[in-house]
Amino acid sequence: MLNHQNSYLKIIAECSFARPRVSNKQIIHFANVSPATVTETTRILQKKGLVDRHRYTGVTLTALGERLACQLLYNYRLCEVFMAEHLRLPLNAVPAQAWAVAASLTSETAIALNDYLDHPQQSPFGGTLDTTQMMADTDVTRLSDVTEPATITLTSYLETPGLIDYLQHLQLPLGVTLSVRKRDSALNLIYLETAQQREITVNLNAADYIYTAPAETPITESLITNQTIGEN
Repeated sequence: MLNHQNSYLKIIAECSFARPRVSNKQIIHFANVSPATVTETTRILQKKGLVDRHRYTGVTLTALGERLACQLLYNYRLCEVFMAEHLRLPLNAVPAQAWAVAASLTSETAIALNDYLDHPQQSPFGGTLDTTQMMADTDVTRLSDVTEPATITLTSYLETPGLIDYLQHLQLPLGVTLSVRKRDSALNLIYLETAQQREITVNLNAADYIYTAPAETPITESLITNQTIGEN
């Protein structure tokens, strides 16, 4: 039950980032379980004081649930760094393998792994390893919510295998300034442009789990770097 509980806390923490709460539909999708299973499991988590259930609108973490979730995400992201940078796994294989290890990582092993990795600051997918900032989303906006025209930096994204593959296909960079040019609601697309004037078209459903911050520097040719998704 503990690993099952941890999986739900991780999903709720990840899906609540830059959102007021997580819907049952989101949990059903990411946990790949039935609605009845989600209802029963969130009831158990509520009895343990880990979540608050809001009828019709979804689930939020309690203060205790958030502390536990942040520790889980810390272990998970440490393992992601190890899998990606030291084992050189394909990026789309990293999340599942990292979670399989992180779910049972002891605090002593996590400390040792952090030392071995020389105290990394973020995961390969942009997630912070600062446990005090993991749920800090005040200055973060989902790409799907950005109002055009705007100049943004992509800071992180939810590392599902499908989204990883999609962003690799787009060669969509993290940490690089981009212009948001327009959106087409009929086609469900948002249009981005790099400093090199390369247009990147992103599906708005995917953009819902891609996170941005306002760019502090005007977009220029010099801002383009070689750091793009999929260089492992």
